[in-house]
Amino acid sequence: MAYSQTGQASSLKARSRKLTGDPDNEQHWVKMAGSRSHLRAAGFTDEDFGKPIVTIACPYSNALPCNNKFRYLADIVLDEVQKRGGKGFICHPPVVSDGETMGTHGMKYSLVSREWIADCVEIMHEAYAADAVVAVGGCDKTVPGVLMSALRLNAITTFVYGGARLPGENGLDTSNVKEAIGAYGAGLIDMEELHRIERCSAAGSGTCSE
Repeated sequence: MAYSQTGQASSLKARSRKLTGDPDNEQHWVKMAGSRSHLRAAGFTDEDFGKPIVTIACPYSNALPCNNKFRYLADIVLDEVQKRGGKGFICHPPVVSDGETMGTHGMKYSLVSREWIADCVEIMHEAYAADAVVAVGGCDKTVPGVLMSALRLNAITTFVYGGARLPGENGLDTSNVKEAIGAYGAGLIDMEELHRIERCSAAGSGTCSE
C-alpha cells in the first residue's frame, strides 16, 4: 500500500480513520479511497491521512463585534493544530447578537441560536468522525453553544475565550447607551448627547465588557 510509506496512523487518530481509511485494514482502506480523493482535492497529502482530525468550532459573523475576529482566530488555531501534527476542520456556526437585534423580530432567533450552534458543531464533528474539538466562544450564546456540543459529543475539547472588548471613551460601555435612551426619553439629555454616547460606548471587537 502506498500509504505504508508514511508510517502508521497516529495513536490519537481513534475516530477519524473511519473517514480516511484504516491503514491496518486493507479492505477498509480500499473502501475509503473515494473519501480520500475528495480530501486530496481539499489539500490533503499522503502524510495527512495518518493525522488526527480536530474540529475547530468557531462561531463567526462580521455582523457583530463579539465574534467578528473569529475567522482570524480560527486560522490561528488551524495553524497551531497543524504544527502539532493534526488536521483541522473549521466550522463557523451562525451568530445572533442580542444587543443588535433587541426590540426587533430578530431577537426571537437569539436564544435558540445556542441550540443551532451546538447542532452545527455536532454535525461537523460527527460527519467527519473527528478525534477532538477546539472551541472558541465569545458571547452568552456562542460560549454555551460550543460547550453544549462538547458535552453532547463527549469529545476531547479545549475551549478558548475570544476575549472582551475594551471600554469606550471615558469608561463608557454599551450599557450606558441603554441608560442614555432612558435619559433622553425623560428629557434629561438631548439628541446630540445621546448620539455622542452611542458613538463612544464601544472601542472595537470583543464581547461586551459591562
